[in-house]
Amino acid sequence: MKNAIVIQHVGFEDAGHLAPLLRERGYRITTYRPPADEVWSIDPLHVDLLVILGGPMSANDHGHDPAIADELRLACVAGERGIPLLGICLGAQIIALAQGGKVAPMPAREIGMAPLRLTDAGRDSPLHHLAGDQPVLHWHGEAIALPPHVERLAETDACPVQAFRVGTRILGLQFHIETELHRLREWTEGHAGEVRESGVDAVALQEAGRRQADAARDLCRRILGEWLDALPA
Repeated sequence: MKNAIVIQHVGFEDAGHLAPLLRERGYRITTYRPPADEVWSIDPLHVDLLVILGGPMSANDHGHDPAIADELRLACVAGERGIPLLGICLGAQIIALAQGGKVAPMPAREIGMAPLRLTDAGRDSPLHHLAGDQPVLHWHGEAIALPPHVERLAETDACPVQAFRVGTRILGLQFHIETELHRLREWTEGHAGEVRESGVDAVALQEAGRRQADAARDLCRRILGEWLDALPA
C-alpha cells in the first residue's frame, strides 16, 4: 500500500473530496496537524505522496514559525527526490517557495465562488475540465510569483497564478477544489474575521456552495483523479 501524507492546518480545511480518491487508488492516508504533530519527524523515504492543505497563516511565516519552516524543508526535499506533491492554497504557496518562487499579500482577499481562466498549459493539463465557466471556491489573501521553470496553469483578474505545475509530479492550486461545499458554513464561521473584513455575504456564499456542491465534487474527482492516475507507479 502507498503512503499519502496529508498536512492539515485547520480542522474544517481537511482533504475533503480528495480523501476517497486516494483510498480508491490504494493510498494509506496519514494526517499531520501541526504544531501538535511534528512535521520534522516525517521520513521522506516512506512518503509516496505529500499533500499540503490550506490555512490562514502565511508561507512567509517560515522565518518565525517552526511548523511552516518544517513544511517548507519537507517540500524542498520532496521536490528534489521526485516525490509527488500536491499543494492547495497555503500548500501551493509553500511549494512555490520551495521551487524558488515568492509569495506576497494581495491588495484584497479573493473569497467566493467564481470561475477562472486557463492558460495554454492549463488546457493541456488535468485542469482542462475547468475550460467552461464552472465556479470554484477561492479563499486566499496572498499571491504567488513563479520562477521560470514552473508552468502557470490558471488565473483570475485578482490573482495571476491560480494554479501551477512542475512536470507531472508537482501541482499547486490556489483555489479549493477539494472542499465539500455543503460545509461552507464551517468556513464562514471559522474565518468570520476574514469574511467580515472582506465584505462577503456569508449566507449567500453558503447558498452558492450548496448549489454547486455536487458539480464541485465531480469536478474534483475528474481533475485530481486524472492527476493522480498520471503519477509514475
